[in-house]
Amino acid sequence: MSDLYPHALDFAAYRDNFDADYARFREVAPAALAVPVPECGGWTGEDVVRHLTQVYLHKAESIRTGVMPGGGWPPAWLAERPTLEVLDECHAGLQAEFDGHNPSDAAATWFPEDQTVGFWIRRMAHETAVHRRDVEGAAGSVTGVDALLAVDGIDEVLALMLAGDWSTEVFAEATGATVGIESAGCRWEVTLNPAEDLFRRAADETEAAIVFGGPGDVLLWLWGRAPLPAFGGNADAVSELRARLALATQ
Repeated sequence: MSDLYPHALDFAAYRDNFDADYARFREVAPAALAVPVPECGGWTGEDVVRHLTQVYLHKAESIRTGVMPGGGWPPAWLAERPTLEVLDECHAGLQAEFDGHNPSDAAATWFPEDQTVGFWIRRMAHETAVHRRDVEGAAGSVTGVDALLAVDGIDEVLALMLAGDWSTEVFAEATGATVGIESAGCRWEVTLNPAEDLFRRAADETEAAIVFGGPGDVLLWLWGRAPLPAFGGNADAVSELRARLALATQ
């Protein structure tokens, strides 16, 4: 995986993080169900639980059938079942698919360069960490993100979510500014172009701004779940990056 994901953890570590974050998610979810999620306007904790339930089922089906579910998705029975009961069922189903396959086994994914079960193991570790933070925010008891997972998560959200956005939308107001992101001795850059953001794992003296901080703080800001940790340079360029991220990750 290192060619595609230079900050990748091994799969045992992804599974450990997935298990720990899900356990924490499940612990705080009952208290969060009826509470608005501070960073997700219009969502309650129950909306987050329902979303993650649907995500887990979708990924389990993508592995089990080798085809990403299409028409008729999501199935109606998801909304008809009790919230936490159906979450537990879909989580167990996804775990069974992970347990029953090697990471290198084929699976349908939305990333052409990686059509493996391992893609979903990595993706679900990150997905669960972010949404664990959502229900914690609703419940009023927030914990941090594992530092190594967060560094890999920064790379993922920039390389796959932002730079990998396949929409055809053109941002005529894009400035072309380059913004650096720095954490834990690692550096990334994004150039905000009208049609396609340019992503690099590098440093460039022409950066308009730099965002920096601890891995968990930077990751959660990139996902819109935490305040801007720290920055230098052009504040408008930083705001432009956050606005583009909001579209790529919603």
